[in-house]
Amino acid sequence: MRNFIVGVAFVLSLTSFTNAQELLAPDPNMSAKRVVEIQLIALQQNDSPSVDAGIVQTWNFAHPDNKRYTGPLARFAAMVKSPYYRDMINHSQHTIKSIVTTNQYALFKVTIISKENVKSSFKWELMKAKTGTLNGAWMTTSVSPPLRVEGSI
Repeated sequence: MRNFIVGVAFVLSLTSFTNAQELLAPDPNMSAKRVVEIQLIALQQNDSPSVDAGIVQTWNFAHPDNKRYTGPLARFAAMVKSPYYRDMINHSQHTIKSIVTTNQYALFKVTIISKENVKSSFKWELMKAKTGTLNGAWMTTSVSPPLRVEGSI
């Protein structure tokens, strides 16, 4: 029972910031690159305006297929905080390079420099959603585990 209460409190804390600031939402008029930028800036400023607000914003742009794979928000947050992805949280710099873009699919190479000055690259994949109010909006389908870049700072 205690774990259940802690879990509920965690999820509520992740979503409570929406009272202070509106989440940016997927929009068919937004480019694929803009979606990646929104997610990276949110993760770079993860605890603004509240703890893990960046993770919540990033989750908001996760494709429905991605959400089925990663599970609910609390599980997604734990994944982002795992050793594979935690360098994204509060990172100091990022670059986004377009690799492939079609009408329905986009692939970017994202390079970040973590707050500990570790340089990593990720494959960031997006597809356009095809259902409901999200129809036509670019959303993230997957982000690869990091590839450490030689010559980390």
